[in-house]
Formats: sequence, C-alpha cells, structure tokens
Amino acid sequence: MKTKYHHGDLANSLVSATVSLLESRGVDQLSLREIAREAGVSHAAPAHHFGDKAGLLTAVAIEGYQLLTQALLASQTAEGRSPEHRLLDAGYAYIQFALSHTAHFEVMFRPALTNSDNPQYLADSLAAREVLETCIRNFLHHQSPAEHIQEQKIQGTVIALWSQVHGLATLWLAGNLGDITDTVRRDMIILDVLASVIPSPQTTTPGTAAVQCKNSDP
Repeated sequence: MKTKYHHGDLANSLVSATVSLLESRGVDQLSLREIAREAGVSHAAPAHHFGDKAGLLTAVAIEGYQLLTQALLASQTAEGRSPEHRLLDAGYAYIQFALSHTAHFEVMFRPALTNSDNPQYLADSLAAREVLETCIRNFLHHQSPAEHIQEQKIQGTVIALWSQVHGLATLWLAGNLGDITDTVRRDMIILDVLASVIPSPQTTTPGTAAVQCKNSDP
C-alpha cells in the first residue's frame, strides 16, 4: 500500500489506484474504500474528490481516451506511408492500446459505468474518434480521388472499421480467440483481419504501430 502522496497529486493517485485494481480485480469488485486503501489516503478522499464511483471511473475513461489519442497520433508520424497503410497503422495502434491498457479499455466504452455526459469525457472521446475518422477520410478519398464521397459513406465506414478493431481486441482479451499469451498468433490474426478489412494492392506489414505492437507485449 502507498503511504505517502503529494496533496496536489491526489486525483492522479486515486486514478492510478483505480487502474491498478481494475487490472487485478475488474470493475465489478471495485469499491471506493478499496481504492482509498490502495492509494494510501483516507476512506473519504475518493468521494470527496470525485463524488462517487462513476465519477472516478469517468476520470479513468478520460485518461484512457487521452492515451488512445496519443497512440493513434503517434502511429501516423512515419513518413512515406500511403493512406491505406496509415489506416492499417491506426488499426494496429488501437488494438495495441486495448491490449496494453486493459483497465482503461474496460470502462471507456461502457457509459453505464461513467458520467458519459461529462464535458471533458465528451471532448476527449471525440478527439480519439476524429483521428480515426481523418485516416478513413484520407483513405476513401485516395481510393476515389475524382469522386465526391458522401458523408453517410464516411461515417458508415468509420463505424464498420471501428467495430472490426474494437471487436477483435475485445474477443482476444476475453480469450475467445485462443491463448491470450500467444503473441505470435495474436499478431498474425491482427494483420490478417486488418488486411482483409482494408484491402490494398500492395498490402505490407503496418509501420510504427505494428512494430510497437509486436515488440511491446501487454
């Protein structure tokens, strides 16, 4: 148990303690009293600072969206990548985030657990979606440069591709696709799924995000 903390860093200490407990025990057994004990603060501190468990989980989700946005942006920094491969890189980064930040991933997309109308939550979740949407817009315009792409098609593609990568990550974490410690098989599945969802005449292994995914096991 932590016994010391800087008062000005209380919020971060509580969020970190919550993430640690989510990773080890899951959300169903989480309590504010246990979070306070893990953070080494008074039992009243979590409620005083965040109001209730939903408020604290909202803070975890906000941090998760910020980390996801950073990961997606980082996946787009490699030079010389085509729009197809940048979209592949974003898909890899999304899945890598889910596998490496399972506690955040568990609460980010479950509005019943959080205050999903929180302005910061809304802003940060939108920021992550906008990175994916930009990749998809560029990909679609590159495929049909002379064609006007209707907004309905863009949004439909966003939902379809987002569902693919999110669903794959969820199935893997739940153990539905085999041994979750088999990282070699995991990476083969990820590449095969992304390549089938985003066909390209010259599909190659995704760049920066893929390398990080294969070299940084959760």
